[in-house]
Amino acid sequence: MAATQKISVAMGVDELRLAKTAADEEGVSLSAYVTRAVRDQLEERRRREAAEEVLATFAPEERATPEERRTLVALWTRARSTLPRKARRKVSRPRHGA
Repeated sequence: MAATQKISVAMGVDELRLAKTAADEEGVSLSAYVTRAVRDQLEERRRREAAEEVLATFAPEERATPEERRTLVALWTRARSTLPRKARRKVSRPRHGA
């Protein structure tokens, strides 16, 4: 199991309500939901940086136009669709402060 650390994060009231609802619908804790969201954002960033590195290897005469570059980066970094995790629902434990 990966080490965890408790933190305090400020979040808008509406975003928190929606995140709690989404986590509940997916059968995961709010912590797990937020952790997955952070991991997804970090993975997206890594993919975007990798795409930029690939594009930088093109010879000047072969480089994409700015519009082509944006299109390529968008295609290469498009998030994979994920199905709700209802099928893997764990026994729910009461959440403190939820």
